[in-house]
Order: sequence, then structure tokens, then C-alpha cells
Amino acid sequence: MTMTKAGGVTPIPWYRVPFVWLLIGVPASSVILGIIMITLAIRTDDGLVIDDYYQHGKEINQVLARDQTARKRNAQARLVFDTHTGVLSADLAGDNMGQVHTLACDLMHPTRSGFDQQLTLQRGPDGRLHGDFAPLNQQRWIVQVSTQDWRLVGNLNLSHSDTLELSPQAVPPDS
Repeated sequence: MTMTKAGGVTPIPWYRVPFVWLLIGVPASSVILGIIMITLAIRTDDGLVIDDYYQHGKEINQVLARDQTARKRNAQARLVFDTHTGVLSADLAGDNMGQVHTLACDLMHPTRSGFDQQLTLQRGPDGRLHGDFAPLNQQRWIVQVSTQDWRLVGNLNLSHSDTLELSPQAVPPDS
């Protein structure tokens, strides 16, 4: 507050009082941050929600049976990811693996299903299975190769290696 010549007091304008800006700033920043959060939620699809939990739970038994079949067949795979050409090459080992001419390969991002890729690998003249993949923008992937009967799953970290060795997951014995 300032004194006038006549001894009266002239009030300070409201916009020069720091406490007023504190009272305005807290709710205003909350509104701005809320708008930013809503925008992020709309623009990014994290893909973490499963629509049908019950159906997904029933499918777990089928997946376990495919893992057991892979163990019985001694299935193994060696995958080589050529990130420059976008070609995935696979070598299979195990019982009757030479008869596999088509192989499904799923590249799954650990947290963002929007980055997932589904590939079909075909046997080439060199005896290896080959397929094309889109550029992998992320370093970590869950890789699953499978047929209708069996599957192999593993984790790939492209920052360490472009080769992945897969073997059957440990599953409980038949009961």
C-alpha cells in the first residue's frame, strides 16, 4: 500500500498481489494438466484392455497343450533378424521339424499392442524359413513362433543381439 499526500491509503491493484496469483495459478494449472492428460489418453492406444476375460482364460489350456507338444517334439528355433533388410530367417530343429513349410511368427511389444506384428515365414530354397517384417522401432520384443500344434516363445532385445534361440517353455506335466 502506498500513502497519498493527504494521508489516505491507495489500495494496490489486485494483479500485483502475489497471493491472488497463487489462488488463480493452482486451479488453472490443474485444468491445463487435465487437458494434456485427456489429449494423451485419446491419442495413444496402450492396448492393455482385453474385452473378453473369460474366453481368454479358457484359451490358456490350449496354449499349455501347444507348449507340451513343443517339449515332446524337442522343438528348437534359431531366429536371425536382419534389421537393415527387414528379413527374418529361422532354422528349426527337433522331431519332424523339416516337414514344417509355413511358420507363424508373432512379434509382440511388451506393453504396446499397436506395435505388434504377425508374420508368416515360408521355407526357401536354402531350407530356412524366411519372412519380412516392418521396421522395429523398439528394442524389446516377445517373439512367438508356432504352428497349429506347437509354439515356442522367447524375449528378444535388439540392443544386445539380432539372434534369438528359442526352446520349449517349462510346463507342468500332463495330469
